[in-house]
Amino acid sequence: MAFTSIKFLFLYLPLFLILYYSLPSRWRNTSILIFSLLLIFEFDHIRALILLFSICLNYFSGRLINKKGQVWVLVVGIFLNIALLSLFKYHLLLLEIVYAAGDIIACPVPQLHELSSLVLPVGISFYTFRAISYLVDVYRRKTEPEKNFIDFATWLAFFPLLIAGPIARYIELKRDLHARKPSFQQIACGTERFIIGMARKVLIANTLGAVADQIFSGPVADISTPMAWLGLVSYTMQIFFDFAGYTDMAIGIGMMLGFTFPENFNYPYISRNIREFWRRWHMTLSSWLRDYIFLPVAYYYSKKWKKDVYAGINTNNLLYTVATMITFIICGFWHGSSLSFVIWGIYYAIFMILEQVALKRMLTKLWLPLQHLYTMLVIMGGWVLFRTTGLDQAMHFYQKLFVYSAGSVSLNSYISFFTINRETFLMLVISIILSTPLMSILKTKLMAVAGRSKWSGLTYNLLRLSCMFLLLLVSLSYVTAQTYNPFIYFRF
Repeated sequence: MAFTSIKFLFLYLPLFLILYYSLPSRWRNTSILIFSLLLIFEFDHIRALILLFSICLNYFSGRLINKKGQVWVLVVGIFLNIALLSLFKYHLLLLEIVYAAGDIIACPVPQLHELSSLVLPVGISFYTFRAISYLVDVYRRKTEPEKNFIDFATWLAFFPLLIAGPIARYIELKRDLHARKPSFQQIACGTERFIIGMARKVLIANTLGAVADQIFSGPVADISTPMAWLGLVSYTMQIFFDFAGYTDMAIGIGMMLGFTFPENFNYPYISRNIREFWRRWHMTLSSWLRDYIFLPVAYYYSKKWKKDVYAGINTNNLLYTVATMITFIICGFWHGSSLSFVIWGIYYAIFMILEQVALKRMLTKLWLPLQHLYTMLVIMGGWVLFRTTGLDQAMHFYQKLFVYSAGSVSLNSYISFFTINRETFLMLVISIILSTPLMSILKTKLMAVAGRSKWSGLTYNLLRLSCMFLLLLVSLSYVTAQTYNPFIYFRF
């Protein structure tokens, strides 16, 4: 199912594209749907059935919401989606709560071993959020419900969006679903975007991920402070290029098929504050949380509370505080059921609230590099919670970062010997450069020069084509040679 697997790159994707372009337009959505379901079915039969159930549930829910126009139909539809997500993603947490409640009331609960062995369906978090946005948009009369079952199923099961997004809403893809004709230029741009995404994932994320895994998997007490910082910086770059690389590949495939997916990243590591970071990081998730959680919560409480001052906080700031805290707790819980993810969400909520209520003016007056330094330290501090296996390990890792320690000489020597080399530092430097708009600015200037004459344009296009071909060869060589090919967001 992974886009960077040998089977997908060399067999599934080429065969599908050949079939897709050879079919008449009216059959192309059907081919996408069948291919998407076959990919899931090969991975796990049960997961394909769960996806089919979600498709049917939301298709008929949308039609019923449009017909009845009553809020209870929407609530039931959302509840069933969340119940399906909770059953497979949060069943272990729910079982722990049930067992604990049974102990408290002295009523033993039978051990439900069947539930404890449930496996997380691929992409369920992503297609559940997309389904909820569809139901809410139909209820709000932002769109008519999709009448064609195949078209609806194609949108919800669309394989490029299934693994890691972007969280493309129905209203964003409605026009492309019904009428599209991929041009040669669009196919070429999509191929280029796919190659760039694969390179970001395979060359950068995998290389730095191997370093991060070695450092984070070892005993925290035995690693040195410089090694801890190297692991954190490596993971900071790995998670961005891993997720952004997959998103680029998804957007590229979409372009090849005639679709325009929303962008998901906009150089998040150049942000000057945490609020800006969340406007640049995983933008489709951020906008989803804003439109379907933050704004409804803020609107609900704005009708309940009069404009006044409570405990020294004016109503606007209080509304922002409550809505932000609820939104980021849900954001953390969406990423995983462990306490670390919930605290990760609260961690970001605290900084968002502080920036809104107290730090806004002070931050804007800071020297620009200090604004970036503050933001990156907060972001990297959040990634510690995201990467470590528990709060105890996270606390020890924070201590290792800010209280110097030489650690175990043997362990640090072992990690250095097997993971730290010229390739590691080269990819680390490249990742830092590519996380800024420097290359984009350079590309814009080269395109301006290329447009001055026919020959300069030809030279630029040949150079660009050569670079893409070289990048493709190097990336494919890494795919075939490497056994290490993780995907961080696959578990979500």
